[in-house]
Amino acid sequence: MLDEYWMEAGELEAARAARMPGWGGGTPPILVRGKGALAWDKDGNEYIDCTSQAWSLNLGFNHPRIMQAAADQMQQLCHVRSSFDTYAHLALSKRLTELTPGGFEKHVSFCLHGSLAVETAMKLALRQAPGNQGSFISLYDAYHGRSFGCLALSWPHPNNAFLGFQGRVVRVPQAYCYRCAFGLTYPSCDLRCVQFMEEAMDKAVDGRPIAFVMEPVQGNGGMIEFPRAYYTATAELCRRKGILLIWDEIQTAFGRVGTMTAAELYGVEPDMILFGKAIGGGFPLAGTVSRADLQPLEPGDHGFTFGTFPVSMAAGLATLEVLEEERLLERCQVLGRQITARLNELKDRYELIGDVRGPGLMIGFELVKSKETREPAPEAAHQFAVEGMKRGILYGESKYLGRGNVVKIKPPLVVTDAQVERVLKVTEEIAGKLSAA
Repeated sequence: MLDEYWMEAGELEAARAARMPGWGGGTPPILVRGKGALAWDKDGNEYIDCTSQAWSLNLGFNHPRIMQAAADQMQQLCHVRSSFDTYAHLALSKRLTELTPGGFEKHVSFCLHGSLAVETAMKLALRQAPGNQGSFISLYDAYHGRSFGCLALSWPHPNNAFLGFQGRVVRVPQAYCYRCAFGLTYPSCDLRCVQFMEEAMDKAVDGRPIAFVMEPVQGNGGMIEFPRAYYTATAELCRRKGILLIWDEIQTAFGRVGTMTAAELYGVEPDMILFGKAIGGGFPLAGTVSRADLQPLEPGDHGFTFGTFPVSMAAGLATLEVLEEERLLERCQVLGRQITARLNELKDRYELIGDVRGPGLMIGFELVKSKETREPAPEAAHQFAVEGMKRGILYGESKYLGRGNVVKIKPPLVVTDAQVERVLKVTEEIAGKLSAA
């Protein structure tokens, strides 16, 4: 095997040096095997994966139903160009229109990466905007990908070299109630952030706004769930203003929040829902579900050589079947309540933990230097992840490059009760150690 060759020939460091920088930080363990919520590295160390590998493995590593569906498809067709249909493509398209909210006809578009799903939605939204005038609206701390088209929608890191090539986006404060941009308290704030968004649409955008793009639960921004009223109010605002509402559910859809989609959980019918990550069960797959009455893209506007990869389509169908047949949505809800309850107990004991957030298995807890000042503690969040890895737990961190102060617990939905208990025990150990330091 290649890993054995590198080990024996001393080529491992040369191979790492050949990889372009910028794809991650530090020197992570080399993972060689995974099963369910567990992963093993080249040295035989075992980890409980609370990152689900970038929140993509909702059914864990190598679920047998998904592996079998993909293998069966590979025996028939591995690749066809996008101008040809396959049964897997057609069946998954139909199934997605049935599972996503909205009492209207829908169209489905596929690609292999979340950023491209966002760009698909942006293109489609621009087709509805006469003369392409106006701007997209996005939220503070948003994350919608890093490709050229969607980078402007995301929270910009310092020293961003690509500003001159980004499109028109107006960012507005989100309903981050733990750190309200207006210094107010919910619900007495009367959703000032929504009022401000309307003012921005009227006064800060040159031309009519094109669309409002939002994550229903902000992932990279800090695991931020908004008040229920915020979802209703922003949807009503978009309807009243006549602009499109685009929900980026690349992290939340297909089980992560305990429902098939967050739109279902919060009772909203967006004009477009973007999906990715978990739908492929470990195989690359993403796309959009949009209102069928939207003006479509013209031939030549859009298309990807591997955009309708049959193997991913078959894996996606199997993923949806397993979620329903194994009742994993219900399990996600139960585990989410259990974990957040225990984390809230830790919050009451330790000054370090300022806030605990859900829903489902999209869990994060915010680390602070003081509960009174709420000063962020990004160094502690990073140290939490480092200590977790030493103890066999892979925690996630918010933002990147050490700029976030939220620790994430987002294991696969197939995580066992014993594994959950182990995660919570280690979490308590580390919280105690860092609090005593």
